[in-house]
Amino acid sequence: MKKLNYIIATLLLFTGGIFAQSNIANVTESGQDQNATIDQKGILNQSYVNQSNKANTALVTQINMNKKTNTYSEIIQSGETNKAKVEQTSNARFPLSVGKIEAYITQSGNQNEAVQVQGPHLLQGRTFGEIIQGGNENYASQHQVKNGNVARINQAGNKNNAKQGQDIELLEEEEGSFNIALIDQAGNLNTATQRQNGAANDAKINQSGNDNKADQIQYGGLNIAKADQSGSSNVSMQNQKFIGNFADADQSGDYNTSEQIQDFGGLNMASVNQSGDLNTSVQKQLGIENKAQVDQSGLGNSADQSQVGMMNKAKIDQASTASKAIQIQKSGLSCADISNNAEIVQLGGSNNYALQDQTSLGEAALLNNAMITQDGSSNFATQTQTGGDNSSTILQTSNSSYAVVTQTMP
Repeated sequence: MKKLNYIIATLLLFTGGIFAQSNIANVTESGQDQNATIDQKGILNQSYVNQSNKANTALVTQINMNKKTNTYSEIIQSGETNKAKVEQTSNARFPLSVGKIEAYITQSGNQNEAVQVQGPHLLQGRTFGEIIQGGNENYASQHQVKNGNVARINQAGNKNNAKQGQDIELLEEEEGSFNIALIDQAGNLNTATQRQNGAANDAKINQSGNDNKADQIQYGGLNIAKADQSGSSNVSMQNQKFIGNFADADQSGDYNTSEQIQDFGGLNMASVNQSGDLNTSVQKQLGIENKAQVDQSGLGNSADQSQVGMMNKAKIDQASTASKAIQIQKSGLSCADISNNAEIVQLGGSNNYALQDQTSLGEAALLNNAMITQDGSSNFATQTQTGGDNSSTILQTSNSSYAVVTQTMP
């Protein structure tokens, strides 16, 4: 009996070792001319492919050399001429590689194509990517490197295009991990692109209209970018570098363009809300703790904000037609409080022009304050402030008014 128990225990250990080393693949195909290729190398890799109808193609390649890591991929395709590709990599030499690497692709419709690549840097762990497509002729791509990145694409319309890249431009020895990229598209002919290089960046794109374009680029860490487009033919571009920047673009009108650039700084905030049509907004921030806000509800307006330095605050509100507002702010990098404060409000009328230029330098710079309000048509107003402790208010409620203010305080 002891000998029998010993033999049984030995068999259990041996088969347990086999199961720990073994891969699992399950392929179900129904239709004609379908092709599924699965190549697994490592420990406890799993792959499920379910294809229906005809001319579907699925390719899965998984490499995992860590016995503590689970690699899992599932592809479900229904329709005609769908394509799916998943390549996953893990590494046994890096401590954070312990965890899950998962990839899901679900496609329903005709001529959809999805690509998921996780690797090739040998620092994989706790990463998963998900692509869901429910329309026709959609394209989605995900590429993740390093550890703990999360990428998700959900497309329910037709001819949408979505691409995500996380840490793909970093070298193997460079830091980068735990980025989040989410894309949701429910309209038609929308394009969304997200590129993240760094750590703990957060990027979200939500498109429910038609023919919208959103591009998000993040370098550094702890940056947040959000783009929400519910109109048609809108364009949103967000570029963030360094640490802790926030950019938010909300476009519910048509043919609007928004560009937000946060370059080599930290803790900057930029927001734009475009509910009108044919509006253009450009926000550029270089420095620390700058705030810029644009609200456009009119037609064919243009807003331009440029902030260099620290603790600048700018706001533009446009509800008019074919008006232009420009704000330029420059300050030092050691301010304890807001150094420049500028606001432009263009309520009604058309063809108004407003310019605010503020320069406040030095460690103990005092606050400059500028305010322009225009409620008529064809008005012109400029404010130039140099130094500190300057204050100017311009109110134009008629038509064809002209105002120029220049203030200099040592």
